Amino acid sequence: MRRLSYLAVLLILSASLAGCTSPPDGTEIASGCTYSDALNFNESAVTDDGSCEYPEPPEETPGCTYEGATNYNEAATVDDGSCEYPEPPEETPGCTYEGATNYDEAATVDDGSCEYPPDPVLGCTNSSALNFNATADTDNGSCRYIQPHVLMVLLDGWRPDVIAAAHTPTIDMMMQDSAYSMEARVEDTTISGSGHSSFLTGVHRDKHNVHGNSFGDANYQEYPYWFNLLKYERPEMHTAAYHNWLPMANTALDFSVCGYCVDMYVTGSDNLIATQLATDLANQQMDAVTIVIDAPDAAGHGYGYHPLIPQYVAAMNQSDAWLGTIMDAIFARTNYAEEDWMVILSTDHAGSGYGHGYNIPEHREVPLIIWGAESPGPIWPAPDAVDIVPTALHHMGVEVRPEWDLDGRAVGLEPTGPPDAELGVNLVFNGDGELERGMTPGFDASVPGWVDNGTMTTWIYDVWDYLQKTDPGPADGGSNYFGGGSGDGNSTMHQEIDLTGIAEEIGWGNLTYSLTAYIGGYLSQNDCMEVLVEFFDSSGNLLLSGGIGPVYAADRNYTTGIHLHGVIGQVPADSAWIRVTLNAYLEYGYNDAYADDVSLILSTQT
Repeated sequence: MRRLSYLAVLLILSASLAGCTSPPDGTEIASGCTYSDALNFNESAVTDDGSCEYPEPPEETPGCTYEGATNYNEAATVDDGSCEYPEPPEETPGCTYEGATNYDEAATVDDGSCEYPPDPVLGCTNSSALNFNATADTDNGSCRYIQPHVLMVLLDGWRPDVIAAAHTPTIDMMMQDSAYSMEARVEDTTISGSGHSSFLTGVHRDKHNVHGNSFGDANYQEYPYWFNLLKYERPEMHTAAYHNWLPMANTALDFSVCGYCVDMYVTGSDNLIATQLATDLANQQMDAVTIVIDAPDAAGHGYGYHPLIPQYVAAMNQSDAWLGTIMDAIFARTNYAEEDWMVILSTDHAGSGYGHGYNIPEHREVPLIIWGAESPGPIWPAPDAVDIVPTALHHMGVEVRPEWDLDGRAVGLEPTGPPDAELGVNLVFNGDGELERGMTPGFDASVPGWVDNGTMTTWIYDVWDYLQKTDPGPADGGSNYFGGGSGDGNSTMHQEIDLTGIAEEIGWGNLTYSLTAYIGGYLSQNDCMEVLVEFFDSSGNLLLSGGIGPVYAADRNYTTGIHLHGVIGQVPADSAWIRVTLNAYLEYGYNDAYADDVSLILSTQT
């Protein structure tokens, strides 16, 4: 009975387990190819049924598969051992180091044959340097060069003729190595304010606008103290000013007009500033220096300007002694051997009696001495005070810029003198008045090459109520013409022409001269110009005189203008020199006698 019970239970469990082999919903399980690389892969199959079909393997292509081989076959899939390789290149022995003197760019194998240059010899290779090393082959940046320096000395009230009367060993020493003139010209006002300003700015008073000893209207903004120009180009320069006249120095060196143009500014008495400058030269770096000494002017005002006045001569002696102390200090500078010093001596005016201030030679003609000039000797034609600044700038290696509008020119650069006389050329130097810039009426310009004893000057064309370029005159009159000037009388100037260069031709006795000039005046005024020529023998005897003019208002039909006039004559066979003179005769007011293109030509008769 118990065994039947076990059998019944077993049958019941078997029936339950058999029902688990089929899904409850009666669906069948999918079968197929489950291998993803097969051609008939069935992604829905759960059970692989062994039906997978595979692609045929690709056909193998035998060949050389090594790219470096000479027979490389890029289509080969199986290397068949057939690769052939290039023969190794033939070695070329030699020096393969590029720095060697025998470097062989074709060598492939260094054979140890390289030869190397010797070690470089370092030093200064510039032959113009102070420490040039002729054995050096490599420059090491050590070159040292002569450094330019300038000292400008203004001796107020200095007459040229006092040098001979005074004891001036320093100036005498300096003259041996100087370019110089004892006929340099200063401003027509011959007053310290305008003279100092022209000396230190390089322009005439119509530009710097100082016409006396008042500086209220000074135009130092546009035409500054020359240190300003120097530092514009060479800001590393060290400048120092030593002044005994505060009104001028304070205005010109004021920060608002000069900025940082001066590094050291010392004021005081002549003795104080001269002594201080000598002391500072011993221990200060100085490239450009100015000093103003008043002793000659003070003595002239107190005792008289003349070489026969003991006090005036003593003031010159003392000035030379101060200058000697300063020069000794320059010579004693530690690096003096490496310094190129130029010392410029001049003044603002001369004087006569107890004063100055007139437009006369005794007040206007002054010394100009340039110690250390490139070409020592006389300066011709006579220089002007406004030449000092361009000369100093040139020495300092600074080229004058056109926009600075300076009036002067650098002098002392080459030997100068009157041109030699020749036949067939104009013997009148500066006969067109173009070598000095012209002025407007009211200002008297110097006229280079002419001895000007009065107010004769050069005026510019096209000033209203004066000579115009549209008035009768030369086709190309340039910028300037000669005018009688702003004085209250007649004026004159002349030049002397040495005939030594054509002495043989003159001795033939068959030379003629042709004197021509455009001369005239203003409207109905009888101010009139005359041009004279005079021939002298070697003893100074007058042999012949001739001339053209004067031309009066009626001769020019009472119109403003200048007309060509001329005269021809025989040249005396004993002629040694000629004087050509312009005389301007005044009727009233300004002297409106005009001239231009003055010419004197000597030629053989035909």
